Amino acid sequence: MKDERLDKMNQEYHETFIPAELRQRVETGIREAKKDMETERQTAIERKKPMKKKNNKMITFAKTVGGATAAALLAITVMANSGASIAHAMAKIPVIGAIAEVVTFREYQDSTNQMYADVKVPEVEVKNEDGTVNQESTNAINQSIQEYTDEIIAQYQADVEAADGQGYQAVDLDYQVITDSDRLFSIRFDKLVVMASGEETVKIYHIDKQTGKMINLSGIFKKGTNFIDPITANIKEQMKEQMAADENVTYWLDSDIPEWDFKSVTADTTFYINEEGRLVIVFDEGEVAPMSMGSVEFVIPTEVIQDIVQDGFVQ
Repeated sequence: MKDERLDKMNQEYHETFIPAELRQRVETGIREAKKDMETERQTAIERKKPMKKKNNKMITFAKTVGGATAAALLAITVMANSGASIAHAMAKIPVIGAIAEVVTFREYQDSTNQMYADVKVPEVEVKNEDGTVNQESTNAINQSIQEYTDEIIAQYQADVEAADGQGYQAVDLDYQVITDSDRLFSIRFDKLVVMASGEETVKIYHIDKQTGKMINLSGIFKKGTNFIDPITANIKEQMKEQMAADENVTYWLDSDIPEWDFKSVTADTTFYINEEGRLVIVFDEGEVAPMSMGSVEFVIPTEVIQDIVQDGFVQ
């Protein structure tokens, strides 16, 4: 089972996909290739959707030891704009913007009695449009990945040592490509922890395709625009609507403990762009709602931000 998963991952990450931006720029002489490009692109998108099946070993472990399950997500967002798999159709078309791909990955595995870990660590390479490596962006994204995965491994090793190998814990970190839009190419990390208690968190990194630089939420908006107020107002509206529709839904909003209430998003609030091209704001478990609700997300209607967002990020 493990070998099959590794083979599948290796296949997925060594394929390249065709963003719409390139297809729109192909010359008249290769227009007949467009249908093939679109078919390949749609197939690639389907292949990049997050897998719903859990690791069988992790499920068995969970049934054995009981305990709670926590899922943490890391989406490291970079960019791609190449089409090597159909070079016959685009040999004379210049690559526009940055290119990024997973060039390799390593895997940390450990099994100590009833404690188990499987952590996959990819390496990303970002290139300029002339094919040279953008060392600054490459180093930045890989350092972020390394720091995040090192922290997960170190925590697991500390837990093993503290429990003298007699504890009950399983840690699984996997990754896959989930987004291929005109502006972004995204890699998502799914972290599953099974132990006596759990915590759900989301961590996302972004690189702007046009600049090759890592950005935060403010980076997708036009410089000098006020994006905080309209997004905050829409989230509060969604919170109120959800609570009115379902008595089991609770958010920290106009509560008896004002200091807990959700006040506003910030330039560094976690976000991503979903498959429909919509902005999604993400809050960690307990940040704006009771822990029992886990991590919560709010899809922001495009009309709320369409006048202030930069071209190419949302639809």
